[in-house]
This record gives sequence, structure tokens and C-alpha cells, in this order.
Amino acid sequence: MLSIPFMIDNERKTGPLQTVGFILLILMFAVRIPTAVAQDAGIQWYSMEKAQALAKKNGKKVLAYAVTSWCVYCKKMNENVLPEQAVIDSLNRYFYPVKISIDSNDTLAFNSKKITARQFAQKYNVRATPTTIFIDNKGNVMGQQPGYVPADMFSRLLAYMGSEAFLKMDFKMYMQKYVKSEKN
Repeated sequence: MLSIPFMIDNERKTGPLQTVGFILLILMFAVRIPTAVAQDAGIQWYSMEKAQALAKKNGKKVLAYAVTSWCVYCKKMNENVLPEQAVIDSLNRYFYPVKISIDSNDTLAFNSKKITARQFAQKYNVRATPTTIFIDNKGNVMGQQPGYVPADMFSRLLAYMGSEAFLKMDFKMYMQKYVKSEKN
């Protein structure tokens, strides 16, 4: 149980420094919580096992988002790309997203086999972070995109892979078609 020593009880009263300390503590949490929530606003992250089960059941795909704790471009993606509504809409429409911290030894279940996040990164040749890995509902890796991708391109890439347009045309052709349809 959390014990706050400067709360009023029958024996003692709070002093001015203790009250200020309590207010600062509340302000510290009030400032930090919205920042953490804003980074993942609108995106529900799943465990790999849960994402694969849902993908198999609902015909969606899995998006594995491989990051490291020290990666500058991962932080930029978290701040500038993932909160964008077009990205959130594409993710929610086509994928069950999984965030994988590849500098950890956390265990995940991929295709019913337990492996560490590092082993996953090695097996799928993650050489840079962030790396986005697209996985179909049967557990097959369809492709991957390393590095930072601006929000407008990332949302289109998600739609390209999620809608399986990649089976019919290359990304350049898809983009030409997409841009043409936006103008009309």
C-alpha cells in the first residue's frame, strides 16, 4: 500500500513544504501521463501471440514494429508518424500491430514458437530501427520497410501492404494511382 507521509492524520498536520511537495508530485504525474498517452493514442498494441490469433481469425495482417530504446528515428516515428490519424486509420483497418523492442531478451510467441525479441530480429534480418515487418494472417513475412518513413508515405505503405495491392503492382505504380485518385 502506498503511504504518503505528509497526509493529515490524527497525530500530525501537513506543513507548507509537505503540501508543496504533494502538489509538485501531482503536477509531475499530470505532465507525464498525457505525453505517454499521446505517443500511442489510437493504436492498440498487441502481443505477437494475440495479434497472430486475431489475424488468423479475422483475416487481417500483423505489423511487427521493431524498435530499440536508444533509436532516435524510433522516437521520431513515435512522435511524428504514429499519432497521425491517416496512419492510425490504416493500422486499425488492416493490421494488428505489435511493438517489439529488439534490444531486449523479452520472449514472444511467433508462429507458435517461443523466441526472444533479439532472435526475432536476427531471423528476419532487422539491421536498422525502426523496421516495419508485414506478416500475413498465416504467419508468413510479406516484406519489411527499414527506417523512418514520413506519415503520409507510411499511411500509404500500410494501405499498399494491407490491401494486398503489392500483389498487383509495385509501390511506384500504386503511388501514381493513389495520387491520381486524390486529385479527382
